Amino acid sequence: MSFYRVSNLVGNGLILLGTGLCASALLLFIGTTANAQQQGRRDTLREQVNPKQDEAADPWLGGIWQFGAFGGVESNPYRGADSVDVDLLPLLAYDAERMHIGTDGVSVTAWKNDYASFSVIGNVRMKPFDNDDSNYLRGMNERDMAFEVGGAFKTRLWRGELAAYHLMDVSDAHDGHELDLTYTIPMNLWDVTFDWGGGVLWQNDKLANYHVGVSGNEVRSDRSAYDADGAFIPHLDLSVTYPITESLVLLGTSGIQFLPDSYTDSPLIDEDYVYSIGLGLVYNF
Repeated sequence: MSFYRVSNLVGNGLILLGTGLCASALLLFIGTTANAQQQGRRDTLREQVNPKQDEAADPWLGGIWQFGAFGGVESNPYRGADSVDVDLLPLLAYDAERMHIGTDGVSVTAWKNDYASFSVIGNVRMKPFDNDDSNYLRGMNERDMAFEVGGAFKTRLWRGELAAYHLMDVSDAHDGHELDLTYTIPMNLWDVTFDWGGGVLWQNDKLANYHVGVSGNEVRSDRSAYDADGAFIPHLDLSVTYPITESLVLLGTSGIQFLPDSYTDSPLIDEDYVYSIGLGLVYNF
């Protein structure tokens, strides 16, 4: 192996390491300022941020850099809290044919063909609430941000794509699991791409309690103990992308989640659904 090739590999490795460290720092920043985001919404955003590229000579290191920002409004279902949360999140990513590393998560495609693919994924789950979000939430145990890993399987089906995502906590924040089954249909109108989707999200009891459970030491006179069951959460999603130039992309997302009894029976929850809408701008270079 030539000296040039060795130095090139070392240089690319350092670039990826720097990207990972930078993404981790930004994720830690986001985790202290934003409420929890569901996997389906985050994956929808990731898919729209990534431009469709021609096949690169190197599927791992023949990618592009992405930089931008995403602003979103999401309804807050917790009792006594502000009705909506407004967040502005930075976007920084390295995106290649088989690998994506960024503030929106990590995805490594381990296997693919013309009809299906399987990827190893990693995400950060933002804590669902802060104790100072409302007087009613004061005295609740502080939730920690969770680091989650899992897999994603995608396959073409009829006019769209069927995707299944599984994530599990590896940081001891909730020790739960989540499975998201989503079907998405793309539609192009002139230069605008629309992706209509819907599906169902399943959370086991540990993850549901992380969001809406009330333990014995959190009980007070107006807040009874609550042990949540596993939850099936239906959701509908829409994302839109418009290429302003070859390098600059405008994107929008919206969605609604219908909260099941496992959530709405909790004394912490005051709404039957959660809606969200967002707008982002991404520069590819």
